[in-house]
Amino acid sequence: MQQWHTIVQSGGSLLIFAATALRLITVWRQSYPPPRLEAAGATQRFLCLSVDVQGYARNDDLRQAQIQHDLIDLLDQAGARAGLDRRRWIRQPAGDAELALIPYAEAPARVVGDFCLELAAALWRYNRVRDPITRMRLRLALDDGPADVARNGFAGQAVVGASRLVGAAPLRHALALTGTADLAVMLSDGVHRDWVRSGRSAVRPGWCRRVAVVEKEYAADAWLWLPGADVHGLVLAGH
Repeated sequence: MQQWHTIVQSGGSLLIFAATALRLITVWRQSYPPPRLEAAGATQRFLCLSVDVQGYARNDDLRQAQIQHDLIDLLDQAGARAGLDRRRWIRQPAGDAELALIPYAEAPARVVGDFCLELAAALWRYNRVRDPITRMRLRLALDDGPADVARNGFAGQAVVGASRLVGAAPLRHALALTGTADLAVMLSDGVHRDWVRSGRSAVRPGWCRRVAVVEKEYAADAWLWLPGADVHGLVLAGH
């Protein structure tokens, strides 16, 4: 009987703990609701951002975990310094990478210009106290267009575009060839036209170089930019 009484007491404590935890989770969710589309099935236009760590696979397990942690910190720092609220981004994490749908209310010109410049600065601060082995270098790509949150991720041509651009050979080669830049950026032709060539962002047209991208079924011209380095002096295969 004593044993049964103890079990009942323990069960009651667990129920109280579970109920308290549920209330805390509910309060947190109400305070920080996740970004969502305005209505189920509604298609909106987004700036699509894809970022990936160069050379991630050559790191050991502990370093990979640290890179994932530090990557998010760097992105958050850059967003805050650029005056952006990354809590409004619809983000799809992927270990050493992140794919994000950025609402147009977040000011695309600021994402294209200020955010990328702040990310390059954050990487410089991060890497200056590290040896070459633990140096972090990033590739980032931007495209824009209609997109949806689908059952297993994001859907849309701009999503495909950003995903192909971030892995494009010219972007990989440019980052490998330069020893000074820690960030390599690829802009779709539309993003470059609307936010760089137009003069609407902090990125100057002369900083960018047109390249041809052919990745799987994707083929398009894009614009390569290395914040802090001269992209025009690089010898890229096929360019």
